[in-house]
Formats: sequence, structure tokens, C-alpha cells
Amino acid sequence: MARNRKMQMIVPLAADDVDLRDSRRVTKALPEAVGALPAELNLRFKSDTPLFFADPSDPTIVIRKLRRKTSRGRFVGGKFVEIK
Repeated sequence: MARNRKMQMIVPLAADDVDLRDSRRVTKALPEAVGALPAELNLRFKSDTPLFFADPSDPTIVIRKLRRKTSRGRFVGGKFVEIK
């Protein structure tokens, strides 16, 4: 009679798994990092640095502010695509 044996397989992590693991690590560390920030924080950016915000009326839309111009759009393939 054959005995049941435990078999262990080592499967390399896919890129998505590594990203997920990093996301979990960041999520755990974020509250501590935010708590260490001063109550008032001023960030200075160059005028050609785009700032992105979530659209409060539609979470699928991103608002980009760049050189005093505001535009709405989405990220497609890692690039901002403006909605006309």
C-alpha cells in the first residue's frame, strides 16, 4: 500500500504577484508614514509638473492640472489620455 506523501512545488512569482506583495507592504506602512508627517505640509513643484486628482463626481475619471490648464481623462497603457 502506498503512503500519502506531501509534495511541495516551487512556483516562481509572476510580476502581478510581486506587485501585489509590494502593494500590501506599502498599505501596511502608509499609516505610520502619514502619521509622521507634520500637520501642515507644503509641497513645491515646477510649473511643468502635472498634478493628478480623482474626479469627485466620477471615480473613473482623473483630473490633470498642468501649466494652469485643467483637463479630464483616463490613464491608458500608463499614459494620460484627455477626454474631449
